[in-house]
Order: sequence, then structure tokens, then C-alpha cells
Amino acid sequence: MLKITEIKKEEAVQALELIHEVYREIPEKSWFSLDGDKELLGYMTGTGFALKAVEESKIAAVFVARTTNLGEENLGKYLNLSPEEMREVAHMEIAMVRAAYRGQGLQKRMMQEAETRLKEAGYHYLMGTAHPENVYSVNNFKRLGYEIVAEDLKYGGLPRCIFCKRI
Repeated sequence: MLKITEIKKEEAVQALELIHEVYREIPEKSWFSLDGDKELLGYMTGTGFALKAVEESKIAAVFVARTTNLGEENLGKYLNLSPEEMREVAHMEIAMVRAAYRGQGLQKRMMQEAETRLKEAGYHYLMGTAHPENVYSVNNFKRLGYEIVAEDLKYGGLPRCIFCKRI
């Protein structure tokens, strides 16, 4: 049985390696936008948190949520939020699942765990992006109750659906 737990600071590099491994296998790179390693490590250990799905000692999947220092990238701008409300926005940043573990609902389970943690931490707007043709991510967001609030070009001109769930 896969167990979902928070990634500890000393595990962040291993989680980053999984993210890169899965990204290399993805045939359609435009579906994903990876920040630099420094930024990803920061999200996992300082400006957010990361979860892992583990079977025995093998990491099967990683999920990263970004909670602070969103700055100009804050997706709350698509909702015309007040400055106070903008501080209540968290980004559902990235989910990567190893090929051998796909189809088991890991992305959904990790996002649900992240939602619980974010609600407890006082966040009210959970936001994320997905390429419109990435039906796996789009459907996952929709199944979890997220709504498309906008479509825009992001990450250097790539089309994205902007999702939001108010909690």
C-alpha cells in the first residue's frame, strides 16, 4: 500500500531527481513547465511543501504546493482578489508520478492531502494550471472540484487552463 507523507528537507534532492526522471519520459514537454532546480527545492523546503507517495522505500510520486512568495506569479490575479485575499492563495504546483504507478489515483490522493494541509494553514484559494490538452491533469482538477477561471498563455507562451478551488 502506498503511503503519502511530507518530504523532509533531506529528501528534497531525491524528490527533485524523480521530477526530472518523469519529465524526461513525458512525450509532450509543452504539457509541463519546470522551474529551475533552485526554485523547486525552495518550494519543497521553504516557500511551500512537498508530499511523496512511497511504497516500501521507493518514491512513486511527488506533489509540490507553493504557499508563499508568489509575487507577480500569484494566480489569484485571475480572480481580482484583494491584497488580503491574495495572501490566501496557494498554488498546486506540480505532480509527477512514475510510470509504473500511474492509474492508481496518486495525483488525486496527494492533492487531497495537500488541500487538507492548506485548509488547516488558512489558505482559501487553491489554484493551479494545466495544458488544455493534458486531459489527465485537467480531469483530475475537475474531479477534485476545481473550476477553470481563465485560459491564458503562461510559461513562455504555452496555453494553460487556470483552475481554482475555494476552500
